[in-house]
Formats: sequence, C-alpha cells, structure tokens
Amino acid sequence: MRVLRGSAEPLARRYRTALLDLDGVVYRGSVAVEHAAEALTQARRHALRTLFVTNNASRTPAEVATLISGFGLPVAPDEVVTSAQAAARLAAEQVPPGSPVLIVGGPSLELALAEVGLRPVRSAGDDPAAVVQGFAPDVDWRQLAEASYAVARGIPWIVSNMDLAVPREGGIAPGNGALATAVRLATGKEPLVAGKPQQAIFTESVRRSEPPHLVVGDGLITDIEGANASGLDSLLVLTGVTTVRTLATAPPHHRPTYLAADLRGLLVPHNDLVTTGTTVHCGTWTADLAHGDLLLTTTNPANHTDGARALCAAAWLAADSTMDCALDTALAYWTVLSTDSQAA
Repeated sequence: MRVLRGSAEPLARRYRTALLDLDGVVYRGSVAVEHAAEALTQARRHALRTLFVTNNASRTPAEVATLISGFGLPVAPDEVVTSAQAAARLAAEQVPPGSPVLIVGGPSLELALAEVGLRPVRSAGDDPAAVVQGFAPDVDWRQLAEASYAVARGIPWIVSNMDLAVPREGGIAPGNGALATAVRLATGKEPLVAGKPQQAIFTESVRRSEPPHLVVGDGLITDIEGANASGLDSLLVLTGVTTVRTLATAPPHHRPTYLAADLRGLLVPHNDLVTTGTTVHCGTWTADLAHGDLLLTTTNPANHTDGARALCAAAWLAADSTMDCALDTALAYWTVLSTDSQAA
C-alpha cells in the first residue's frame, strides 16, 4: 500500500530539483497563490533548482517566465516546460518535417510547432497531416468544428493534456480535457496525450534537470499519477483542485509521497506517520479506526496538515465503501480545528 512519508530534513534540502506545476500551485490564472513566491525564494536558498512544468498550453515559456517573475520570483524561459512543447514533439514524431498541422489553441502552440519544423494551419481545408489541440481561453466552437472535420479523417490527433478543470481567478473552469472531449464525442476518435500524467512531459523535464527530483502539484490524476508512473517522489499541495476528502478516498496510484497545505511545505521537515494496528499517529494528531468509525483527535491543532496526513493514512487502511459517513465526520472535526488554528 502506498503511504505518505516523513522527512527529517526540509524537502528543499532532500531533493535537487523540484518539477513544479503552475495552475493551482504557483498561480491561479494571473494571480499568485499565497506564500508561493516567498516559499520558492527560500527553497532556492537551500540550492533547490526549480523547473516549472505546466499542462497549460495557452502561454509560451517566455510568457510563463514573465508572469512568474512578476510575482518576485525571477524565472528564465528555459526553466519552463509546457505541454504545448511536449505535444509539438509528439506531432513531429508522427508526420514528416514541414507538414501542415491544424492547431486548436493559441500562439503558444503555433510557436511550439514552428520550433520543431512543422507548419501551423487553422482549417481542415488546408489538408493537415495532424491535429494538435491545446488550451487557450478563446477556443470556440469553430475551432473545435475544424478539428473534428480533420480528426474524423483518421489523421494523428495530439492533445496537450486532458485536464478537465483548470483553476482561474474566478474559480474552477473547464480545461483542455473538457474541450478535447467534445471532439472525441463528435468523431469517436481517441487522441495521443502529451502532458501530465503521460510520460512525454516528465521525460523532457527530467532530461533538463538534475536528480533527485520532486514533483510538486495540486492534481491527483495529473501531477501525482504522472509522478508515480515515472518513478518520481511527489508533494501534493492543497492550494488547487484537490481537497483532503478527495485525497482520503484516492486509489494507490493517485497518492503522493508527501502532503502540505502550500509550498511552505518545501521548507520544513515532515513528521513520520506511525501506524499501530488501526491507529495512525502524526505529530500531535491521531486517527483511529474503530468499529467502522474514523475518530480524529489532537492535543495541539497548530500543525493542521499533520491532521490531514493522519486522516488520509487511516482512511486508506479501510475499505472505501464503509468510510463515507465516518470520513465526513472526521473531516468536519479537522476543518473546524484547522480553521481555528490558522485564525489564532
């Protein structure tokens, strides 16, 4: 069974390179996630190299670097790996150099395709050799229709990622996976996927950096599943799409190595989880499975992330089908205590 691990030293010292997701981890749309820039600045002082790996294909590496730098964290374009780049490389493996490729997305996809020697086009009437689809806020029905016309012919169809949702300034919005699903339903075809959790984007990220690597993300089915499939350790932060309840009911291949409230989790040791029978201890928190109940208690709620760690570890010990009501009760208790401790 995959379980959360502890670390006697800060993760920023334990690992050489952090492969950081962006949406929901460093920023939401164009707004910085609280504590992110400050935490990464401190992590770099521990000699942790930061490489930013994003499934969002709507921005070029230079645009991403400029955005992050605007938060007070200097970043160069070569420190950014995008799913648009990974998708373009997959397309270049499928078709001859110089081929026309129909794109669904924005200028970042056009740039990525041009960099690998392919010619971006916008119409199925241009006789494209492949279709590459990536997220952009202005993707509309007409672009999806042109993609559908071309994909239905049986040519290669590569999508940057299949994220169903993306964190934005106003909340959670449809991601590229939701848009690609429209094309899939219209054509009955299945795409090749370049971004997380698939291997292409992790392979490129590891190639550019030094081990040992730590994948840092907010998504179980993208960041964490991809890290596990690639044999990399991971840190899940609770600043994006994943809640404690979602993590507590996650299957083994969606479980991270470490858990933190936000990127400040890179800067501190992580308490070990100690399991005795059906009882899990983490710091001052205890989660106890007893007769189908999940009881969460603490002598000091200050480190509320330890409570989440203990709760998830205990839930993973039990059968999911018996845990729903008990988990809701324990989560309510954890939420009240963690909110009170943060307000204090």
